[in-house]
Amino acid sequence: MTVSVTPTVKWVAQCYDHNEKHEHVSLYLLEEGDDVVLVDSGSFYHREKITSEIEAATDGSGPDAIILSHSDYPHAGNVRSLGGDTNGIELVASSGSPEQQGLPDARKCNIGDRLNVKGRTLSFIDPPLADRSHTTWIYDHSDGVLFTADGFGNYHEPNQCGFISSDFDGMIPAEEIYEYHRDNLVWLRYVDPEKIEKALDSIFTEFTINAVAPVHGNPIIGKDVDVYLSRLYDTLSRIAAEYDVG
Repeated sequence: MTVSVTPTVKWVAQCYDHNEKHEHVSLYLLEEGDDVVLVDSGSFYHREKITSEIEAATDGSGPDAIILSHSDYPHAGNVRSLGGDTNGIELVASSGSPEQQGLPDARKCNIGDRLNVKGRTLSFIDPPLADRSHTTWIYDHSDGVLFTADGFGNYHEPNQCGFISSDFDGMIPAEEIYEYHRDNLVWLRYVDPEKIEKALDSIFTEFTINAVAPVHGNPIIGKDVDVYLSRLYDTLSRIAAEYDVG
């Protein structure tokens, strides 16, 4: 399904079953005049549905650019099927060596860069929460959206697949935020949570963030961002406290 996050950012929501809950594996669509930029390309598991959603959203013309937060399969599984290997689509990749990951024609984005992609100004940020060393977070200066790849995720109930944060009763539940980060960012048990909080605070101070757009969670909008951050900080402290070095 496709859900509006801001006036020019749409969420293409897809999910996996995760026991009795669901976990998103999504992508985002940025509209800039007649051009469409995708942030990530989704999992090959959802290829048919994603291709259909993008064709419908673009009146069959497809994207004009694809930006990859990183190059593992849940994020880059549909680059070729969406035309990312053709001359007509600009491909931007966060990777130390895109050609070694099968993306020889990709334009490389470096941490700290600010690039113009099809008229959209985007900053590439060193992510405090990631599961791969070549990951970047992406900040869209037009609508103030922070795309956080694997960070800021959550599990959700099967009837909440298309929810944005304001659709939840009481916002995204703290337990769903905790369980997602505990399961997917296992390294958090070894890290001082205050250091991660400091890095996150720095990002949220530098950039005006109107929405957070995770690949593995429901989008977080407006005042809900502060609520989510508070629950995330509690999650980081809880994960660290629960781990016994032994």
